[in-house]
Amino acid sequence: DAAFAVGTQCFMVRAGVQAVGGRPFAFGPGKIGNALGVFTLDGCGAKTVYKHRVRMCVGGQAGAMTHRWIGFDRPGRSATPYVAGVLKGDYQVALTRVIGIMLGVGVSMPVVGPEFHAKNAGGVGAPIQFPGPVTGMLTLGMTFRLR
Repeated sequence: DAAFAVGTQCFMVRAGVQAVGGRPFAFGPGKIGNALGVFTLDGCGAKTVYKHRVRMCVGGQAGAMTHRWIGFDRPGRSATPYVAGVLKGDYQVALTRVIGIMLGVGVSMPVVGPEFHAKNAGGVGAPIQFPGPVTGMLTLGMTFRLR
């Protein structure tokens, strides 16, 4: 996750990119592996006291999920769209005027996601639809202040 925020001490807009992938999982006669790449845009409110800042953000993500089909005679789509609403919060402590450490938590609620189609042993099709469950994230990182 990499982002750039602009605004005042109390209100800011945060824009960034995020990429995540996982191990392939069993799906019908084979496996499928997924990777997700999204752009994010959030509006944030923050409170700073001395070297400490707490920030709460609400926004959205849009991007694509790519699929790697393993062991399928006729694989499905190689990519599908992804759109989600996001709530985030983070705590930052400034180590110097320019560098800080940040710990954050967030939740993502997909509204558009991939749809996979499979056939059972009798040849009957059964779609497995995502966007999938609400997901959580925990982040630990560095912050760099330009001014």
